Amino acid sequence: MEDEHLSLEMLAKWLSGGLEHDDVLNQVAPHFLALCTVCRERHREILDLQKEVGHWNEEVVVLEGQRAREQWAELAVQPFEEQLKRVEEDESLHAWGLCQLLLKKSREASFDQPMAAVNLSNLAVKIAGYLGEAYDPNWVHDLRARAFAYLGNARRVLGELRSAEDAFLKAEKCLARSRSGNTSVEAEILDLKSSLRRAQRRSREALDLVDQALSLYRQNNDLRGNAKALLKKCKILEEVGDLKQSIALLQQIPEQVDSWDLRLLAYARFNLVCALILDARYEEAEQLLPDVREIFLKVAQPLDLVRLRWAEGNIALGLGRLGPAEAAFREVQQDFLTREMGYDAALVSLDLARLYAQEGCKDELKRLATELMPIFEARDVHREAIVSLLLFQRACEEERVTVELIQQIADHLRRERRGDGGGERVI
Repeated sequence: MEDEHLSLEMLAKWLSGGLEHDDVLNQVAPHFLALCTVCRERHREILDLQKEVGHWNEEVVVLEGQRAREQWAELAVQPFEEQLKRVEEDESLHAWGLCQLLLKKSREASFDQPMAAVNLSNLAVKIAGYLGEAYDPNWVHDLRARAFAYLGNARRVLGELRSAEDAFLKAEKCLARSRSGNTSVEAEILDLKSSLRRAQRRSREALDLVDQALSLYRQNNDLRGNAKALLKKCKILEEVGDLKQSIALLQQIPEQVDSWDLRLLAYARFNLVCALILDARYEEAEQLLPDVREIFLKVAQPLDLVRLRWAEGNIALGLGRLGPAEAAFREVQQDFLTREMGYDAALVSLDLARLYAQEGCKDELKRLATELMPIFEARDVHREAIVSLLLFQRACEEERVTVELIQQIADHLRRERRGDGGGERVI
């Protein structure tokens, strides 16, 4: 039909170069994209790259996005000092696409390789500082703000809370200079800063920040950002003792997660299992295990499966299945020790001690305390973990161990761990 095609006047304007750019984008381009399946597929690829690279300009997205992977492949094999030198001296590396790729890799590394995450975000901060007139200045301010926020987040995970605070102050100064109106950047920075406030044990401020982020995510119809922030809010509510609200929110999250985002769904369901365990609702937690295990096997990291096994042990203990609980705790304890994850190994050891204390197994408690101390002293374990285990060992020797005492030691250790920047994976 004639009205499906460009009008004679519009076609003439386009061919002569007189058609406004907005009309080309809104009328000419969609018409030709509808006719050609190859172009349609390439347009979808550009849209995907825009999300990945985080820029509005299609040319920047395509050229810099593809080049960034090659540039990082060359940089990645070099030590950090050499990477920093290259970034400072090589103007070809002063590119939006490379900066964005470094930020993405920093966020991915923040939980499992926090020192690598710090290095990656430091490189991104450097590159963002060199971006000049080739880019919109307001978008550059936004990118610099994100780079500093990612640096602060990585330092927070390392436990460097003062330097993390400094990085977030710089992020906020950059954001204040921007007139882009891009509230998605503001939402992300508020979201990350709430994690810092949580690590600083400033829970009420953390809740306020995450609520601000949630409001912006909803304004932008960002379902994934909204679900991630809700996961964080649930963890903070759990820490301030509001388990009921935390569980209620966690039960809503799966309804808000797109079906394709299985990993986010996996963490939402796993965090719900953990919250139900804390609330002693072991039967409900056990009913969720098969679904969580099925999703974890598809998308989770190896360490996530270890944590799921730990949850299985706590459910078994709560339901009085002592043999399976002991087997799970021993298995997880050994896995954490092999990975040199001192805090987690200490915490699961205390779960094992809780099992023995519950059954009045004094000899097993003494044996556990005796075997643990040499293991932890031989590892790079934070002082607070050693102090907690020494308290436990002394109580075992004096035969005054109770379930309540073990719980107090475990709670203290968890608080110190959060203050050191660590903690369970939220997403």
